[in-house]
Amino acid sequence: MTTSHKQTKAGRKSAIRLVGVLAGVGLTAALASAPAFASDGKGEETSENHGSAQSESKFYGIVQKIPADRIGSWTVNGREIKVTSATRIREEYGTAVTGAYVEVEGSNTGKVFTAAKIEVKRAKK
Repeated sequence: MTTSHKQTKAGRKSAIRLVGVLAGVGLTAALASAPAFASDGKGEETSENHGSAQSESKFYGIVQKIPADRIGSWTVNGREIKVTSATRIREEYGTAVTGAYVEVEGSNTGKVFTAAKIEVKRAKK
């Protein structure tokens, strides 16, 4: 094998290694920009933060406390949820009462979670 042939072969190996490194960097960047998923162990939760102090998320849990008029502070899996007149409450599979299993979608600003939608997934047992 000539010196020129050895250098060409070595150059190809370097190029292949470089492509592998760049692919790994691209994968890392793609994963870093993907939505974050979190769970507090009390229910399934997903969240997305689009570069602001407010992050959108969704989680599932059991309603532990609900005001009589439904507007105000709910407790779902020990987490305080702010429910406003703009919050959509869907009750296709049961009534939103203490003990119902629900999906809560909304946004988190600091320690306050404001619900945009609450959907009953399973009625109180």
